[in-house]
Amino acid sequence: METIFTPENLYSILSGRPHSLFNRALLSNFRKNNIALTKEQWTILGVLWQNDGCSQQNLADKTYRDKPSITRLIDNLEKENLVERRPDAKDRRLNLIFLTPKGTQIEKKVIEIANQTLTDAIKGIDPQNLKIIKATFLQIYDNLEPKIK
Repeated sequence: METIFTPENLYSILSGRPHSLFNRALLSNFRKNNIALTKEQWTILGVLWQNDGCSQQNLADKTYRDKPSITRLIDNLEKENLVERRPDAKDRRLNLIFLTPKGTQIEKKVIEIANQTLTDAIKGIDPQNLKIIKATFLQIYDNLEPKIK
């Protein structure tokens, strides 16, 4: 069987270089637009924009982070007045995480910047190739995800 990967391009893919470069471009675009978010903070806000009032465990599950990381991220988002913790009415041992008005207000701008960064990243790529890339990454995810649980 013919190999489609050279050691150089296989390393580039496996080391996450395209992912890392995309994240750097996204953060650069955030900074150019006076948005003071890290990629990790952005992923937390992204979950909350879809489902405000999540538990910290739900945020950890949705973003594939451990609880200590989520706690630090939420602490920093609270300092920026983007989220707030509220006790769960059913179980006061749990905190639910809610967006503040400021956290809700920045959604549109952040999504615009993310979409523009993605548009820049896929410029010149045939739409059919993008479908193949998406299907391939979903298959890789489906292959690996059950092995890490």
